[in-house]
Amino acid sequence: MAEHAATRLSDLAENQPTEVDLDGTPVLLIRRGDTVHALAAKCPHRGVPLSKGVVSGDRIVCAAHRASFAIDSGEVLAPPACENLARYDVRIDGDDVFVTVPSDSVAHPLPAMARGGDDSRRFVIIGAGAAGWRAAETLRREGFGGDIVVLSDEPHGPLDRVELSKGYLAGDGTPDVPLVRRDADRAELDIELRHASVAEVDTDTREVVLRHSSERIDYDRLLIATGSAPRRLDPDRAHLKGVHTLRTVADADRIRDDLAHWPGKRPCRVAIIGGGFIGLEVAAGLSGRDGVEVTVIMNGDVPLKAVFGAEAGQRIMQEHRDAGVRFVTSAKVDNIAGDSRVSRVCLGSGDHVETDLVLIAIGAKPRTEFLPFKRADDGSIEVNADLSVPGFDDVFLAGDIARVPTPWGKMRIEHWRFAQETGELAARNMLGRNQSYDSTPFFWTRQQAPGSYTYTGHAGTWDRISGTPEGKTFRVDYIADGLTHAILALGFDDDVTLAERKMAGKGPI
Repeated sequence: MAEHAATRLSDLAENQPTEVDLDGTPVLLIRRGDTVHALAAKCPHRGVPLSKGVVSGDRIVCAAHRASFAIDSGEVLAPPACENLARYDVRIDGDDVFVTVPSDSVAHPLPAMARGGDDSRRFVIIGAGAAGWRAAETLRREGFGGDIVVLSDEPHGPLDRVELSKGYLAGDGTPDVPLVRRDADRAELDIELRHASVAEVDTDTREVVLRHSSERIDYDRLLIATGSAPRRLDPDRAHLKGVHTLRTVADADRIRDDLAHWPGKRPCRVAIIGGGFIGLEVAAGLSGRDGVEVTVIMNGDVPLKAVFGAEAGQRIMQEHRDAGVRFVTSAKVDNIAGDSRVSRVCLGSGDHVETDLVLIAIGAKPRTEFLPFKRADDGSIEVNADLSVPGFDDVFLAGDIARVPTPWGKMRIEHWRFAQETGELAARNMLGRNQSYDSTPFFWTRQQAPGSYTYTGHAGTWDRISGTPEGKTFRVDYIADGLTHAILALGFDDDVTLAERKMAGKGPI
């Protein structure tokens, strides 16, 4: 354990996060009056320096993906981060600030999670994705002492699924499966994770029925967080070699294997059907790969136009074109053709796109068909403010299968961070906390531009757009009835980060 002279108190601006290096350990200093807090300096989610973040109330908010942490303790307060920040002791002597960094200090310790009390209940969670696993860990963080059984139809541990369309798919070699929690850490949480598919939920007996064994597992509280499945074309020629969708690790592995074993006599022609986020993120990852040519086929004229508007969508499309991606716009896919392997995508115009590999990325549908609850046309299920299913106060939903009351209205949101937040919220309400959604919808997407595009809030429609998507950094506001409902930004912007906090629980500002 060593005490280091870190800085002078007079050199620290109030509420301005500052990083210092203390004998090889990066430490974040935050001054509040005559008190200085010292924390680990990097966000555990992606290693972004928290000195780029902003102080909001009693929390430090990461500028990149909006994870937030308590300034006084380092405790993680909001996803996507899953670990705390180490907290270091501070001593102030006159104007000198000293920080003690233990030699065995871990920069990002796991939150305290343990059984508490003698609760004999069993909580069952269907789904080990962002919502389901976050709920399981939240139950332990809240001291739930009963049994937790998580059922997953995927053989891997809790996935960081957003990486499947990014680094994992495009990475060279064999990258590790992107897990939210490593197996060694997960084993300490006393959470039973079972590889099993659920065929039925019996609300009369309060049991879930497993598909292959017909085993019945009883529950006192049930959380359903099954996520969505990729939509398919009609007619779907998925039996052809080289036709893919992307949701699971197995899906990504099949695409990677296809690309790795391409003979190499000419570039592998990849056709991506769909100009949404998944399709464009895959295009961004593969367009920089040697021996690959990418074509995006879409039914609109500009990608992401309905979400970002025409001008921002055109910018993103041009960035892709500059990277070598070809676009076929205003096109209707009639068929996917080939003998044993796909060879072309046939369009309604009579034209076709020659291809060696097809990714169908035309959206996703909630995996709710086996549930005994009323479903909307899109497959989602409306829930109460506490995320319980109407008429079933012992059954909760989280993630993108749920239509959730928010300050922006009742919405089904397909954001990874929203899944984590609703997983946490559902867990607390399974324990009787009676809380409602009090955050801000937020997501990020990696396209061709350096850094990530971030989208804060929600704007299904707007009266006008303020700002232009130009330059290396920008901010665009989507305004309706005189209020900002959503913000699209490129690059770090303190005002945008603070806007997320201002919207939280309140809505448009």
